[in-house]
Amino acid sequence: LYGVQEPVSTTFFTGMLVHDSFTVYFRAFLSLFLLLTVALTSLTGIPDEEDSPDFYCLLFGATIGMMMMASSNSLLMLFLSVEMASVPSYAMVGFLKGRKPSSEAALKYVVYGAGAAGVMLYGISLLAGVLGTADMGLLAERLGAAAAGGSGGLGDPEVRTASLGILLIMVGLAFKLSLVPFHFWCPDAFEGASAEVAGFLSVASKAGAFALLVRLCVSLAGAEGTGPLLTAFGLGLGFVACLTMTLGNLAAYGQNNLKRMLAYSTIAHAGYMVMAVAAMLVMSSSAAGATSAADVIRSMEGLLYYLFVYMFMNLGAFAVIALVRNYTFGETLDDVRGLISQSQ
Repeated sequence: LYGVQEPVSTTFFTGMLVHDSFTVYFRAFLSLFLLLTVALTSLTGIPDEEDSPDFYCLLFGATIGMMMMASSNSLLMLFLSVEMASVPSYAMVGFLKGRKPSSEAALKYVVYGAGAAGVMLYGISLLAGVLGTADMGLLAERLGAAAAGGSGGLGDPEVRTASLGILLIMVGLAFKLSLVPFHFWCPDAFEGASAEVAGFLSVASKAGAFALLVRLCVSLAGAEGTGPLLTAFGLGLGFVACLTMTLGNLAAYGQNNLKRMLAYSTIAHAGYMVMAVAAMLVMSSSAAGATSAADVIRSMEGLLYYLFVYMFMNLGAFAVIALVRNYTFGETLDDVRGLISQSQ
């Protein structure tokens, strides 16, 4: 992803967005996945000709929001990009008209998403208020100054408030990543949505959220005096990742619906990928002041490769479900029982 030289980073829109190699990777990734999703929907016939303009408008709008998530350089843009990606996703989950499970899944997704958005916005207000800036490029410097001006630990009011703000922002990102215990919407939404939409959300939504999570963690790293705080966040994130991968794998065994089973699989994969971010936080805290943002992002190359492989694996799995659904008119394990003998 990166050469020997430092990657060129350019900010625009008064510093609210940033353009660098990390942004280019995720924009290319999301663009490729969008093309594959459109090809899948054309092949499976969902949506139909009457609804396709609305569906593709929502699909492209959500993808643009996810691209903005990958290039966010401001706490305000962080919130706006998350909502720009989330609102079309709510509509796509409930896009199958006349199906009660689809409408119910969309309602659960909207209610849970609205609550998570409110919590995240409150965390942004706390963090921006105590540090005096919404520019993510200045967060590490201001956080280091707050730690140096007081006791440096959670006993200092500014550090404690900033830590609470970061924690609440993480809640919003954990919802997008369907991390435990913010994963309850994921199985219901995937079961109620069409397989095409579920496949899109399982990869694209998580890719945008991971890009934003890495951006936020990088913006907090590198300041003197913040090592213990970042270590605590890294260990906490690692603990959540362990819970997520364990529950996701164990809960998948008892599922009969194929989309619900793959939903728990995506939860487990989110836990695997969050472990890389947790390790990055701990690494940056142990070398605070000596590790640049570019060095930290380079440590994410394994995660970026994982995401690229995950795109083909997961979209392929949901594509099989969509194609088999058109043949069997069902999406459960009972519906595909004996499929080999029927196809001979």
